[in-house]
Amino acid sequence: MTEDTNALETGTERGYSLYDLVVLAEERELDKIDNELLFKTSPHVLSVFLSRLDVDTQRDILRKFDPERASEIVSEMDSEQSAELVSEMRQHRAVSVLNEMEPDDAADIVRELEKEDRDRLLEGMEQAQPESTEDIRELLEYPEDTAGAIMNPHVATLRSDITVDEAISEVRKMRDEFENIYYLYVVDGSGALEGVVSMRGLLLAPKGALVSEIMCTNLIGILDPTMDKEVVAQIMADTNFHTLPVVAADGELLGIITHDDVIDILRDESTEDMHKLVGAGADEGIFDPIGTSIKQRTPWLFVNLITAFIASAVVGMFDSDIAILPILAVFMPIIAGIGGNTGAQTLAVTVRSLALGEVGIFDMRRVCMRETLKGLINGVVIGFFGAAIALVTTGRLDFAIVVWVAMVINMSLGGFMGSFIPFTLKRFNLDPASGSSIFTTGFTDSGGFFIFLGLGAIFLL
Repeated sequence: MTEDTNALETGTERGYSLYDLVVLAEERELDKIDNELLFKTSPHVLSVFLSRLDVDTQRDILRKFDPERASEIVSEMDSEQSAELVSEMRQHRAVSVLNEMEPDDAADIVRELEKEDRDRLLEGMEQAQPESTEDIRELLEYPEDTAGAIMNPHVATLRSDITVDEAISEVRKMRDEFENIYYLYVVDGSGALEGVVSMRGLLLAPKGALVSEIMCTNLIGILDPTMDKEVVAQIMADTNFHTLPVVAADGELLGIITHDDVIDILRDESTEDMHKLVGAGADEGIFDPIGTSIKQRTPWLFVNLITAFIASAVVGMFDSDIAILPILAVFMPIIAGIGGNTGAQTLAVTVRSLALGEVGIFDMRRVCMRETLKGLINGVVIGFFGAAIALVTTGRLDFAIVVWVAMVINMSLGGFMGSFIPFTLKRFNLDPASGSSIFTTGFTDSGGFFIFLGLGAIFLL
């Protein structure tokens, strides 16, 4: 491996690289793992490696670590994989690992467990750490994709009536309880949010000043616990804060959402949209069970099969014309392909804009017209070169003109359908990415064939 290869794959002096571990696994030499190097390996590398193994092997490797270290590794894994792994652990071990996690990470895993395992482990956790388990139970009450479900209820707070020096002393006591402290939230006796103080503001404040004198009370970016997590990501991107507070209707501070949570949201949502565009499973992973992947992909492949048969039927309508002028068959894939690519480009931009909230249903007409115009202009330009090639190839000006007109029309159709389909799905409260690519390609294939062969039948034959 070269020195500039991805950190997961290159060796380091601090532990194993992903490449080293994968080689050991493929050569069935996991028993030769050096524990000293293993303990120095980052939790992220270990989590990626474990995701490639079966559950029994995952457990064997995790037994080498204490519960605290094991919790760091398991919390880095996909929540579904983590849940499967935790459910196969012994009760005492699983409880110890979950209790070492932050409540929001533990809640993500517990949420994925079967009801029987969930109840069993929560009962065991409650016996060991009642307060932490209560936090997890409260997080589980919120719908999965809301701010309340992903927030961390452990928040560094201060009272407004203490001095800056007292506040700094309080922060020093918090260092073992909170991993990262970016902002200190000021609450009253009932836990209601009054203001916020940044660490920088606290350290630079005049000596002897009260927290109430330096805190910011004009708060923006306050989240409701029922707010969709995609909206949470948009708000954090707009405000550029490291953390955002989640506040109940009565003003009580319930928890915070940190920037790393939002990075996970953006990664998951972008992956989900990319998968849905082409009809793959929204949360499908490369090492998911083959049966699971087949189950998620097959329905959309059936839809694709139907659209392919429709396109084939369109071609069948002109079989006699193709027999007279076979060159039509040669240029059909070109017309359909360039229209499909135009639609794919439009889809990518439209779905992203809808996901980020840059456009709404009220923009549908404007966006569709703009994208159709883009397709038209590109069709004029690209179609000219396509027509030139057709002229050189066939020596027929009339054929070249038909190619040019067909490309202009089909690329305009691609631009229109690439924006119209996501907006239509959105209008019916469906994910704009769901199968959009399959539908768009179906329209541009069928439309391209019909337009090109129809023009050929009218003007060439």
